[in-house]
Amino acid sequence: MKQNVKITNKKALYNFFLLEKYITGLKLLGHEVKAIKKNNANLNNSFCKVLNTEIFLLNLYLNKISSSTNSTSRNILLLLKKKEIIKISESVKKFSLNIIPENLFINKKGLIKLVIHLAKSKNKYDKRESMKNKDFEICSKFL
Repeated sequence: MKQNVKITNKKALYNFFLLEKYITGLKLLGHEVKAIKKNNANLNNSFCKVLNTEIFLLNLYLNKISSSTNSTSRNILLLLKKKEIIKISESVKKFSLNIIPENLFINKKGLIKLVIHLAKSKNKYDKRESMKNKDFEICSKFL
């Protein structure tokens, strides 16, 4: 049974230059897994933070399936190797980069994975330039 989970951070490419890519596992609870498998999650305002040699995903918005509570948002532990965590935390401190989640997906084994990027934030003129290039590409397809 193949599940199509397409939960993406739509603002990631607009607000950031994405540099390095990492694929991580997530430490989730049962109701969170159900919500993600039913596409009831939102990554738009979420970000990652290094706390005590661990990396956490913050502000992942999940709609609960039960009617007792509507939604939750908690810190979720990302499962990475120690070498990767050290490399990410050093680059965040040294170059003042951000850790941005891009999308959630289910791999072939049925595990929920998260794609994160080391990213540098864009300035206002960079955003205008990327919008201009995107509009140019769209217009060139029709000509």
